[in-house]
Amino acid sequence: MAWSDLVASLVKDGYLTASWEPSFAAVPRHPFIPARCWAHGEDGTVVEVDRETGPREWEDAVTSDVALVLAKEDGKPTTSASMPRMVAMMLRELDVQDGDTLLEIGTGTGWNFALASHRLGSGSVTTIEVNARFAERAATRLKAAGFTPRVVWGDGAKGWEADAPYQRLIATCAVQHVPYPWVAQTEGVIVVPWGNGMCNGALLRLESDGRTATGKVVEESSFMWMSGHAPAEWPEWPEEPEDEKSSTGTDPRVFTPNEARFAVGLGVSGCRYSVDWGDDPDGADCTLWLTDGESVASVRYMPEGAAFPVQQSGPRRLWHEAEAAYRWWEENGRPGFDRFGLTVDGDGERVWLDSPDNPVPHRSA
Repeated sequence: MAWSDLVASLVKDGYLTASWEPSFAAVPRHPFIPARCWAHGEDGTVVEVDRETGPREWEDAVTSDVALVLAKEDGKPTTSASMPRMVAMMLRELDVQDGDTLLEIGTGTGWNFALASHRLGSGSVTTIEVNARFAERAATRLKAAGFTPRVVWGDGAKGWEADAPYQRLIATCAVQHVPYPWVAQTEGVIVVPWGNGMCNGALLRLESDGRTATGKVVEESSFMWMSGHAPAEWPEWPEEPEDEKSSTGTDPRVFTPNEARFAVGLGVSGCRYSVDWGDDPDGADCTLWLTDGESVASVRYMPEGAAFPVQQSGPRRLWHEAEAAYRWWEENGRPGFDRFGLTVDGDGERVWLDSPDNPVPHRSA
């Protein structure tokens, strides 16, 4: 597929608006993708593509509507290039107007900055990157592409007060909590990937007056976490919790849908999950684990059982909290991502369903 074909496809499908189409056509992502990266193959596996040894495969990956992993450490992705569809959709939701100033949190490859600079002018866009090496590489690529980047090396959670207020702010990394400096430095629209320990996540669009920001989820999405926001990784499987043993009639597999996990994660503070599929990836006999780093709960699914064994330990009863949050989700019509919203002000943040006066019940230690 040629880049022009991808742009036409994004326009046809409604992801790319008329105001952003010229920028996408003029600024393909090729100059911002390293010679070696990883892409999903047709069979779902992740395959390495190299511009030197396989130029056609590299070109196909770059011009396809797929996310690309650009760097790994210990076999795990550390930086990536988002799907062009997602980039277009986020810029659509940002709804920039001529003369706007924009703060970007997470420079990444620099492509997003290049698109925004083409649309608004480089002098109207500031980007901040926590990784000095990534910031330097992005600045080099941007200059080579003809842009004059304002790339700041620093903690994106603090924003960049020197050029505030901004009319638009966009984050290219997921957060569990929207940093208040973003609200204080923005008088306009904030677009940010938003998730929790149970599900990453959703795309949130907030409108800010510099004191309070409020808005709803506009789409399901999944981004790499902002530094300091990623849920702690699971260690080796812990010992079976022994403080309390009981049973439940709730099939633990109900947490499989993303919408259910997202809702439960909003309602149960600090909770994260994992599933031990054992020797059966089809889930005929599996165990759901929940933890907040201190308390632990496990629920075992067995196909022949009407009740499922529950074991819990620690100061919280995480299964009881998660089950209650799940029941609330069911009682409210199993809402999808787009019915949830968030309000952020100087007093903190409040998650709500449908409207700010309908808060999501919150359970915490």
